[in-house]
Amino acid sequence: MDFNNLPRQFARFGPRPQLRLRLWGATALAALLIVAQASPAYATIDNTATATGTTPSGGSVSDTDSVSVDVQNAAPGTTVAKTWSFSSDANGDGNADIGDVVTYTYTVTNSGNVTLQNVALTDAHAGAGAALVFTNPNAVTTDNTVAGDVTGTTNDSSNVDFTDSDWDVLGPGDVITFTATYTIVAGDFTAPAASDGDIDNTASVNATFNGTPIAVSTASAAVPLDAAPRIALVKTADDTTDRAVGDVVAYTYTISNTGNVPITNVTLTDIENGSGALVGPTFGSFTTVNGSVAAGNTITTFNPGSVAVYTAAYTVTQSDVNLLQ
Repeated sequence: MDFNNLPRQFARFGPRPQLRLRLWGATALAALLIVAQASPAYATIDNTATATGTTPSGGSVSDTDSVSVDVQNAAPGTTVAKTWSFSSDANGDGNADIGDVVTYTYTVTNSGNVTLQNVALTDAHAGAGAALVFTNPNAVTTDNTVAGDVTGTTNDSSNVDFTDSDWDVLGPGDVITFTATYTIVAGDFTAPAASDGDIDNTASVNATFNGTPIAVSTASAAVPLDAAPRIALVKTADDTTDRAVGDVVAYTYTISNTGNVPITNVTLTDIENGSGALVGPTFGSFTTVNGSVAAGNTITTFNPGSVAVYTAAYTVTQSDVNLLQ
């Protein structure tokens, strides 16, 4: 049957078979092009082999065949582990006291399957003292191969210098270690961040893969503070021997904050068994202020290391001499 000469009325059933075949082929090719454009670059390793030979008549014969090997998708990532230990623990109690030195250790791992660049560490340190300064890792801590790697990915991490505060190139599975030290200060016990009884820290690792930032990894640690409120009182008299009627005894009271946390609303009272009236105690002054504040006879804020002096006076009576034997 000659499809090309079919009556015009059959045209409504669609294009001639040859035309339909050409249209289908064009549509399929367009679909293949769309799929190819949507596929990620380097998603497969494509290989085409060709076999050729010479025929008895001197001609040539050949055939080709192709294989595509899927490549694992890029999955950049890092992990960080943070620990701390005492470089100096003066009283050996395992808690942070003023003057103790803590060393933080940060273990950063390329946990993905691609090589990372510009690996940088920061630490949101809640300490009231000096800011943390990180050491420069002078070599990769562990040079690992990745799972299933038959050719080896060792010696694929490098760092030219640390003036830019980051590690330049970190291969998959490889590990670098940073450290920083911190000295505990009095402010650690008084700052709002210390209200939970420790110094909280959260370390963050930033890195890029082919110029694009990857997800930030974090790790936290808490250093327990040894909050120890203590107060000391020393009372003296100018003369404690054979006081006669009419003699005035001058008392001095020295109060010290010997702990490591501030104390508020400190007051002083003195009960004596003489028949006369004790005048005082009255706040005199701070011999060591340390930011402490007094209002009248009350120390409203008494900071660690502060020393305050009060005074009082008592006049010896005849009744004291008669009755106090």
